[in-house]
Amino acid sequence: MTPEPLKYSILGTCVTADAADTGKAPLGRPFKYYSRTRIQSIVSTPSPIDPAELTTDNVFNRQVILNDHRKTVARTLSQLDHPLVVDLGDERLPMVNTGHGIITATKSYKQDFLGREGHRRVPEDTELRSDGPFAEACRRFAALLRPDQRVIVHRTFWATREADGTPVRRLEEAERHNAWLAPAYDLFIMALGRRALVISMPDDLRVPDPHNRWGHEPFHFVEEYHDYLALHIRAAIASIAPARV
Repeated sequence: MTPEPLKYSILGTCVTADAADTGKAPLGRPFKYYSRTRIQSIVSTPSPIDPAELTTDNVFNRQVILNDHRKTVARTLSQLDHPLVVDLGDERLPMVNTGHGIITATKSYKQDFLGREGHRRVPEDTELRSDGPFAEACRRFAALLRPDQRVIVHRTFWATREADGTPVRRLEEAERHNAWLAPAYDLFIMALGRRALVISMPDDLRVPDPHNRWGHEPFHFVEEYHDYLALHIRAAIASIAPARV
């Protein structure tokens, strides 16, 4: 028997979102899906944007850019009355300071705004100190949440090996991102405190799927990965008492 759909939202990548409609027991569509934004961008100040300046015809990509400029995530987090599932996969994207605040520089953003006067690249927080910019952004993110908001942290990393044991095509990049992500997750979970429920994925499931609908990449995984993730998200949600709003 197929389990009942759940009420939950996602802040993260398609790796988490695929658990909604992939595998043996998908979770069902999330209430809200926030994607292609970084923690430092979420907690920054809004940046003005004219939708007419966007040239992409992709509705999802347009909304991502508008949401990031307007800080839609920050404005709506406190309104959630259900668990939020978060992964930090989008922390691989560059950031830009518009002169008003920080935004995430997606491919579609760069198509229209790269090199614009007053826009400058934000340096990466490579040290991840407890008093550094990423840690401070995590604390500000946590402060946006209600005290009883539960956050399910999906600790996803890049694959380094294909199913046959050979190195992935972007091995150096995968290893670099993984080395950054491990302490970044620790800082994020520390900032959330008791509100965090953590799902750590088994290494043997972190296998790229050459037939994945999003393409053959070190962060697009086999169906068994999503089966495991959906099972553990469902169990985590079942253990959470209803939120008070």
